Amino acid sequence: MGRALILALFPLVFFTGCAHWISDQSRALADRTITFSKLRENPDAFRGKFVLLGGTVAAVARNAEGTSLEVIEYRLDSRELPDVVVPSRGRFLATTPESLDPAHFKPGALVSLMGEVVGAKVQPLEGVAYTYPVIAIREIRAIELPEIHPEYDYGDRHHLFHVW
Repeated sequence: MGRALILALFPLVFFTGCAHWISDQSRALADRTITFSKLRENPDAFRGKFVLLGGTVAAVARNAEGTSLEVIEYRLDSRELPDVVVPSRGRFLATTPESLDPAHFKPGALVSLMGEVVGAKVQPLEGVAYTYPVIAIREIRAIELPEIHPEYDYGDRHHLFHVW
């Protein structure tokens, strides 16, 4: 009985009040008509526009100018969580003059962000010149999954995300 109650309350404790991972102010600025496919095709056409994006961090570069994340893009769901079940449509670079916490923003981390399109950058990806849309981060969240125990039925695992 006690175990069943804990399992029933677990999602509520972690999800209460977390309808969206990105703030209302940032979501209001974002132009939701800009798809990642359009952005990847011609990043300069959207310079100065704000977009909501997410995905998995592929690489991190930290230096005196701040932090740059190479992100494998995944479509965001209704709460701005990356949907890694749907195939990625490409990659983008997310930059900030801040030093992002390496414990949370590391390769493999899921991220949701809102930022301004600042252009494009061409750099090698597996030996091929790849054009990355570049986004100046306004707001970013790293989303960590807790350790999942297969013996428990957690149901909708999106309720178990933790945001930094």
